[in-house]
Amino acid sequence: MKFLDPKLILRATSPQVAAKVIHSLDKSTAVVMGICWMAAFTMLILAVMSVKGAILSQKDASGAVASEPVMPLITTSAVSAKEIHSIVDRLQRQFPGVKFNVGQGQTLEIKSDEGAKFHQWISSLSYVDTMSPDYRWSVRDFCVGSCGGKGLMQAVLQGQKVVLSRPKS
Repeated sequence: MKFLDPKLILRATSPQVAAKVIHSLDKSTAVVMGICWMAAFTMLILAVMSVKGAILSQKDASGAVASEPVMPLITTSAVSAKEIHSIVDRLQRQFPGVKFNVGQGQTLEIKSDEGAKFHQWISSLSYVDTMSPDYRWSVRDFCVGSCGGKGLMQAVLQGQKVVLSRPKS
């Protein structure tokens, strides 16, 4: 006898056989089977929804990684003696009434002993920042008036060279 006999399959799936099977079950067995099938369909629906949610989350994560900006690498270094001397030369030409010196530790000293040159002195302080945007300047010492024998107006600026570069990946 063949296992996959078409006549046998048609007889097993006929409505009369299905009706006999259903009538042979009592109510409690039918309720248990119905609950089991309902639980199976519920789990199937939840599994499909979970897979769909995981696929959408993966797409969103891929999109977020693709749109993440590349942050530059920031490095700082001290201003070299050659660079600070060229800055002093430029400042001296621009503001001849103000004294500019290179101090200890590669600092920039800006001095004036004349009160009438205050506007030139204060303008030279702001001009240092605008003439050299590659440098980050910080004020280490600032004095106007009685500066302890150092003059009438004095400022000491410390410079750092800031370099932006692409990160290595």
